[in-house]
Amino acid sequence: MTWAEKVGQLGGIRRAVSRTNGKPVFNETSFKAIRKTQNGQLGLGFQFNYVNDVLPIVNDLRAQQVDESRLGIPYITIADSVNGIWISGGTLFPGTVSMSSSWNLPLFEQVVAAIREENLAIGVQWVLSPEVDLAKDPRNGRNGEMYGEDAYLVGEFATKYIQTMQEKDENGWVKVATTIKHWVYGTGSGGVNRASMQGGINHILNDLAPPYAKAIRDAKPLALMASYSSVDRIPLSINKYLLQTVLRGILGFKGLIMSDAHAIEYLTTESKVASSRSEAALKALRAGLEHELHPGGNGLFTELINQANETDVVALVDTSVLALLEIKFTTGSFDRPLPTLEQANRTLRSKEHLDVNRNITRESIVLLKNDGILPLKRSEVRSIAVIGPYADIVNAGMYAACNATDPAYGASFRRSLEREIGTENVHFVQGTSILPSNDTSTKGIVDAAAAAQEAGFAVVVLGSGLGTFDPATFNNERTDGEGYAHADLGFPGQQKQLLDAVLNTGVPTVLILSSGQTFLLSESTQRSGAILHSWLSGEFTGDALVEILFGETNPSGKLTVTVPQANGAFPVAYDYLPSDDVGGFGSATLYDWHWPQVTRYSPLRFGSGLSYTTFAFGEAYAHSSAATRSHNATSVVVTTSLTNTGSRAGKEVVQLYYRPKFSVIEFPVMKLIRFTKIELGAGESTDVRFEVPKSELGYFVNGEWHVDDGGYSFWIGNSSRKEDLALVEVKI
Repeated sequence: MTWAEKVGQLGGIRRAVSRTNGKPVFNETSFKAIRKTQNGQLGLGFQFNYVNDVLPIVNDLRAQQVDESRLGIPYITIADSVNGIWISGGTLFPGTVSMSSSWNLPLFEQVVAAIREENLAIGVQWVLSPEVDLAKDPRNGRNGEMYGEDAYLVGEFATKYIQTMQEKDENGWVKVATTIKHWVYGTGSGGVNRASMQGGINHILNDLAPPYAKAIRDAKPLALMASYSSVDRIPLSINKYLLQTVLRGILGFKGLIMSDAHAIEYLTTESKVASSRSEAALKALRAGLEHELHPGGNGLFTELINQANETDVVALVDTSVLALLEIKFTTGSFDRPLPTLEQANRTLRSKEHLDVNRNITRESIVLLKNDGILPLKRSEVRSIAVIGPYADIVNAGMYAACNATDPAYGASFRRSLEREIGTENVHFVQGTSILPSNDTSTKGIVDAAAAAQEAGFAVVVLGSGLGTFDPATFNNERTDGEGYAHADLGFPGQQKQLLDAVLNTGVPTVLILSSGQTFLLSESTQRSGAILHSWLSGEFTGDALVEILFGETNPSGKLTVTVPQANGAFPVAYDYLPSDDVGGFGSATLYDWHWPQVTRYSPLRFGSGLSYTTFAFGEAYAHSSAATRSHNATSVVVTTSLTNTGSRAGKEVVQLYYRPKFSVIEFPVMKLIRFTKIELGAGESTDVRFEVPKSELGYFVNGEWHVDDGGYSFWIGNSSRKEDLALVEVKI
């Protein structure tokens, strides 16, 4: 390969198909100009273009690249894949935080398999997923793309995603390559996207890195994306210590390391740690970045074209090119036939995929509160007032191919309820807009309260995220997602006033939350008779909510993030350090924050979620098991029994937490180490057994893995709340 051909592999083209005035557009002149210098990967373009419009163009471009380039090295097609395929026309699954709220790994595996097959059907060979950052800061607008606040749970879901997506076909090719991201991210200053992060090596390795370590060890992702953030004032794009010493050395990552979009450019324009484009490119390359994510027509790695006489640069570029070529060969990019529209239309939205979508959606919804008003009896509720700005949209999130107001992308809660009980029995009033406006009129709120009184029963749907969307202009009311951090964890706009007005009527009211974020556990929300959190929607979220409302589906979702009690009362994640809960003057009986008077111990904690049935745990036992021929290490075995004590079938998530009695460095008050979801009929019982090797109970101390000898506490139950757990102790 010539030097120019090598450098060309280090970047790519972001949008094969653009969009103007609501219509797909291919700009051949612009495309050819970029292709001269960047031809490693090929993005599909805007997500609101449909497969039938995009696939023929992309196929032509891929064929041209092979036929017209000197060596015939193909593009590799790349796309985000959060709720499904990137462009419109596929199955729209719920968002990441929604699916993790199911706590159902076998079902999630079916979802990923469906997303994989739909990506293959449109020719996508490499996805920019999964995101394994921890949702520790409720202000972060990207929490909806994350699996939750706990490192073990996130690691389990991420590993399952990678293993399933990277399954090999009959030719031995990896079906779809994955990108684990964003190393490291999620706890930026103020919860702001791209903001700096603080923390020493023990914090990084024990709090942020475990999901990466699990996925790298057990699933071997082919690529990793470095984050925009700086850690200890060094941007990840040039952070050789975190990219090489920690990621490559300690965690053993062997795949390709890529930048996020424009991250290398930000070294000059934002961080000001490089005085020129060429300096930024050289710093990034020498630190360990090997590929620049679809930089468009102005990629910074193109600056390396002038570095052909630098020995170290040549060697690093060679390594980087080989890393990309390995992904191309591994995924069959040189040999796999181009997909056809017939194949795509046969695979996309198949009955099997839609059925899996319905199932994961049902299990993703969390019942947070129920004063006995749910499930509804049809004979007792003849008319329902449906109120709120999120009641008549599909709030799928920023990285979903979804026009929120277009029925083609799924049914809103309002439309689903109208299908169920008849349009004439549903009285819809939006009440208020999503974003604050100059219009201070409260007429909509007054109308909503009147509708609730007239109907005698109200469902209020509030939230944050994607509002109304205009595909022609890309204007939308967005309050959540990448770049949309929250300084206030209440509802945007006048939504709280709307809820209060409905509650003040005294009419029985169900509150449905729709967002990627959690909201404050406020007096207003607690006055509601029942609360359901549906998170980020898929196309069947409206249907699933109606099923739960009327008891056709028994809710089984559990929180994967903790709900804050007040603005500023965070971090609120359940696995805080003991010194973070001293309660003032060393007494745990006092408040952590004295105004308002709250503690870190939120009532709606990680792992919480209600059902329409009840479960009871038997006595819990624990013992250590010595090494044997089949087990080369000591392990801990914790057992209990679970009984469905209610009158209907249901699903319960059994969770196991632990901590050493004493540790070399501070250890969280408890950490999740195992979980399983169990379905039981009314009156049925089952035994539950968890086995944990001693080696998994350790932690890093200044880069070295350490496992304590001595006493350990284990808690088993159905949430991280103390009152839901049984304590057992064992010595190892």
